[in-house]
Amino acid sequence: MENVNDLTVLSSVIEILSSITNTVVGLVMAWLAYKTYLKAPEQTTEPEPDSASDETAQEELHEILVFKTSRQETWLKSSPSGVSCRIVDTRPSKGGPQWNLSPDIVKSIVETRAYHVNPGYKVRTGTFTLGPKRNWLYTKSLFPEPDYLESVLKKLMDNVIRST
Repeated sequence: MENVNDLTVLSSVIEILSSITNTVVGLVMAWLAYKTYLKAPEQTTEPEPDSASDETAQEELHEILVFKTSRQETWLKSSPSGVSCRIVDTRPSKGGPQWNLSPDIVKSIVETRAYHVNPGYKVRTGTFTLGPKRNWLYTKSLFPEPDYLESVLKKLMDNVIRST
């Protein structure tokens, strides 16, 4: 009888230890999942360039680099013929002119505020939209603040409107 009681106690102890172990493993897994998937990524903030708030510097804005990787760059350019997008790519037969928005379309975009910047959830890139040209990538290290990129896009379009 004593052996049965000892086995019952031993079984209870093993059950309790197993339950504690499962709880600890569950807590560790939850913590790792939070750190990996749920916690917002930390981004280093870069100081805004002094010329960003200088109105005379923005008046001269005609071409901007909005996206950059080791293989590709995306440039936006304003001219009397509108706003154009050009991709420079190191790979053969990639890149080149992508699109052009006429001055009339640019004016409509500015009047209806049909442009915006979406920083998204990715650490390095976000997207921007200029009227019908949607979800174009931009590099967050070039434009750490979405509002800054939005103001640069507006200034680029204002330069097109002023030149017509």
